[in-house]
Amino acid sequence: MAHLDCTIGIDIGTSSVKATAFDAHMQEIALAAEEVKSHHDDTGAAEQDPKIVYQSVMNVLIKASQEAQRQGFTIKRVGLSGAMHSLIPVAAGGTPLGPSITWMDLRAKHEAYQLWETPAGKSVYERTGTPVHPMTPLLKLMWMREHQPEIFQKAAKFVSQKEWIWYRWFGEWRVDASIASATGLYNTREGGWDAGALSLAGISAEKLSTIVPTTYVKQGIRERQLLLAGILPETVFNIGASDGVLANLGVGATGSDVMAMTIGTSCAIRAASATPVTNVPTRSFCYVLDTDRFIVGGPANSGGVVLEWLYNSVLSRNSTDREPQKFVEMLTAAETVQCDDLLCLPYVAGERAPLWRAGATGVYFGLQLHHTGPHLMRAAVEGIILNACWIALGLFQELGQPRQIIASGKVLETEWIRQLTADIFGVPVQFQGAGDASVTGAALLANIATGVLTWQAAAHRQTATHQTIKQPARHELYESKFQRYRKLCALLLSEW
Repeated sequence: MAHLDCTIGIDIGTSSVKATAFDAHMQEIALAAEEVKSHHDDTGAAEQDPKIVYQSVMNVLIKASQEAQRQGFTIKRVGLSGAMHSLIPVAAGGTPLGPSITWMDLRAKHEAYQLWETPAGKSVYERTGTPVHPMTPLLKLMWMREHQPEIFQKAAKFVSQKEWIWYRWFGEWRVDASIASATGLYNTREGGWDAGALSLAGISAEKLSTIVPTTYVKQGIRERQLLLAGILPETVFNIGASDGVLANLGVGATGSDVMAMTIGTSCAIRAASATPVTNVPTRSFCYVLDTDRFIVGGPANSGGVVLEWLYNSVLSRNSTDREPQKFVEMLTAAETVQCDDLLCLPYVAGERAPLWRAGATGVYFGLQLHHTGPHLMRAAVEGIILNACWIALGLFQELGQPRQIIASGKVLETEWIRQLTADIFGVPVQFQGAGDASVTGAALLANIATGVLTWQAAAHRQTATHQTIKQPARHELYESKFQRYRKLCALLLSEW
């Protein structure tokens, strides 16, 4: 059999971990996925067990690796993508002192509000490109110092989930510049830990990992389970970047004329820039892809988590109803109903952009007796897309209107939701298939880091696309609905 090499991309997401093996032409040859559970409570906590996440990463990497090997491939490269904003306090030996606090954790909302109201809050945002919000490690550290002082003082390091996995594999504390740039502690313009942010957090740089480029690579993995599964000591691991910026790379949205929109558990709208960009009124984020490549955008909590909550907690009558196929049937039924008189503000998990109100809550406005489950589902989908459009309008003002939007993420795999997106945005929507954009981006970056691909070649890969254009009549209707949506939000801002 001919000698075949492959690259595996891994995405360590909030709700699931995925791994896909790609051949030399970036065609999928094996994939694996595993759900990851989070703990939520009424204090606003959103936590995960880092050891369980670690094992899930191991499971999917081993499964994808073994399937690729069964087909005659050797695992030459592995690239990592990770969710932003997680924080784990660890002891000197690397043992977690507590759970991994995810981006959804809202317990630092008081600290975030107080900081943003000061000149220091605006200044640290402009230096770091990270919005002042409870999601960020900066605010989590400020909260932990006040509410968990024993853990805060005992911790030798504060790291992300991806950093902790890298440490277990290679015995070194390293953080890629992309994950670092989403902490609120990294000076995007200077390229290092920000002294002012460290002072706000009450820590020194020694409490954080050494920053390395997103193209940093390492060989000699020491995890026995992986070696037994066929990963070789000479397999090259690329530390990679965050899931958001890699999603842009994965769909080819690395120019300012194309905007990427991802709706998975959460939602994000992103475009590329050659220089750091910040905007105090919109609080757009600016995260690192590479030394001279930045991804600018807006993050929303209101993504697939809204639809999962609505179906599982409100519309389901019993456990049988919660089978995945039943959810798909409800989403399909939502396509054909009309709810022009019904508005959903989908803020059941608080909200980041465009409101930046951690205390925002979900609202249905206009409910009547004839509304059914599919109506509620349709209105929730519309609310998610209307909220995303609001974010995008701010980015259009900063970066210009794009010629197209490239859609990715589980929610946007549904054709009628992509049509809805085109109708609301008024911009053509491209879809490249159901593959995970962050996983693809992780594999592409690993190939770039090892010289297999150039940045230019990766950005201009030819991929099959499906284009959806707006329906003028529906676009006009949704323009009116969008104005009602924003007016209702404005009325409720003081309540939030």
